Amino acid sequence: MNRNEFELLLTSLAEAWSRKDYDSAAKFFAEDIRYGDPLRYSFSNRMQLQKFFEADEGYDQKTVWHTIIFDESIQTAAAEYTYEGTYRYHGVVLIRLKDNKIWRWREYQHIDDSDWQTFV
Repeated sequence: MNRNEFELLLTSLAEAWSRKDYDSAAKFFAEDIRYGDPLRYSFSNRMQLQKFFEADEGYDQKTVWHTIIFDESIQTAAAEYTYEGTYRYHGVVLIRLKDNKIWRWREYQHIDDSDWQTFV
């Protein structure tokens, strides 16, 4: 995957979340995904992850990607984001790809009602 393809993947993932199309969102991830926040939660397969997405408490979902860094040679990325759902989170995610799917996703985020510019 090249940088443009990766950015399209993130954009498409955010769009699926915003539509609450969690089945499509989950398909961006490998079957054996390792997804988590080291201090809060972790998931080890796509089915668990999709259930996590579906537990949205009825809130609208919105993700804005701010800074995206992608190393094509090792299929690894970091991205800063703002995610709004039950709460507004600002954070960073480390992503590893395998076979054009997200294989590892480790996020670090903070709940904060301020906008991105104020937060950073």
